[in-house]
Amino acid sequence: MLAVLIILWTVGLVLLVFDPRKPSVRWMAGFLFCGGAGGLSAVIGDTLMPYGDIHGYTPSMQEWLDRARIVFSLLQYYGLPFTFIMFASHYNPTRLSANLRKALPYAVLAPVAFILLTLRPVHPIPYRAVVFWAIPVVAAGAYLVLSRRETLYLLRRNHRYTAAAIVPAVLYCSVMNYLLPAFGFTEMWRYNTWAIVLAFVIFVIAIFKYGFLDMQVLLTQRRLDISLRAMTSGTAVLNHAIKNDVGKMKLFTDKIAAYAADTNQPELLQDIRVIESAAGHIQEMIARVKGQTQELELRRSPLDLGDVLLELSRQVSVGLPPSVEAQWELDGPLPLTADRTQLVETVQNLVNNALEAMPQGGQLAVRAYATPKWVVVEVRDTGCGISRAELKRVLEPFYTTKAASNRNFGLGLSYCYHVMKLHKGNLHVESLYGKGTTVTIHFPK
Repeated sequence: MLAVLIILWTVGLVLLVFDPRKPSVRWMAGFLFCGGAGGLSAVIGDTLMPYGDIHGYTPSMQEWLDRARIVFSLLQYYGLPFTFIMFASHYNPTRLSANLRKALPYAVLAPVAFILLTLRPVHPIPYRAVVFWAIPVVAAGAYLVLSRRETLYLLRRNHRYTAAAIVPAVLYCSVMNYLLPAFGFTEMWRYNTWAIVLAFVIFVIAIFKYGFLDMQVLLTQRRLDISLRAMTSGTAVLNHAIKNDVGKMKLFTDKIAAYAADTNQPELLQDIRVIESAAGHIQEMIARVKGQTQELELRRSPLDLGDVLLELSRQVSVGLPPSVEAQWELDGPLPLTADRTQLVETVQNLVNNALEAMPQGGQLAVRAYATPKWVVVEVRDTGCGISRAELKRVLEPFYTTKAASNRNFGLGLSYCYHVMKLHKGNLHVESLYGKGTTVTIHFPK
């Protein structure tokens, strides 16, 4: 049981360190600490108290150990179902109304209070009474966890691994802790170790590779946010330095050009024009970089996303290559409060990327629709697609798959990501190499 204690409390601490502000994470950590309390109760009863008998602990010390064993055991048996249903209600809040979520903790704890106040003794656990409370509560929590629905592929995969790590282990341990003891099979909790170890293995794999309770998504977003902040400040300094030096170059090239014209030196004048052109090119480049990395200030206003995209579709159709078939599906009206300019620029960036991915032609599909929580825009193409290795990096500033283009700085998608973060939304890229790419942006309603 010592291993169970270490595993559960370690995972609980890891979750709290990663994202302590999220209610579902806090309740899951509480659930794990309650489970660890059961392991601690077993360690006290199986190890510390027999050790005290052998080495002559005082009666008062043995009494305190026994009291601690009972308290931690009660915390496990009554705490696990309660913390699990509370976690589930925050993990999938759309299944419960606001009033039901407020009443839920009182409704779940009322039977516990009745059992503790009326049934004596409270320990050992009165399994035949507790089972009629614990099993329905755990089953309801499992239903809430499994019924969560995600529109983003990355979050769907994250949810699958979260559910795989939590639900089977919880159901198995509930059978061992409550159901079988109600029929006289006591001490079955000792077989929980293997289910907990398996859940821990799934957790370790998920947290580093696929995500658990949105943890990997959170880490990815933080890394991108740090990169964007560094990029913003870095390019601001770079822009200032280059602008000053280019200004000096222009001042002296004007003087030299005037001197070359006065002294009739056409070759020198031609050389000066080359230098001026190069300086102008540098200015243009740094202005383009600064335009996509500067801190954005949103100017929100109510708008209809369908109308915005309809206008954009007319602009795109003017320059659309004959080899590209475009389809715009707008499920309107789609009311939204957003920065119209940044919204248009974001979708325009995604459409341009899709068109650039189809130099030989293909199909462009733009779809806008609403879900209960989001207003969604999907931009899909049938172009060359993105490899798995590149897909992991496409949101990084200055990373580009279009290395052949000297006018592409790899800032388009990071700019789009930045805009969506400022709108409290998200951006997700799915792609199959050789088959096409779908970029989805979600605006909160």
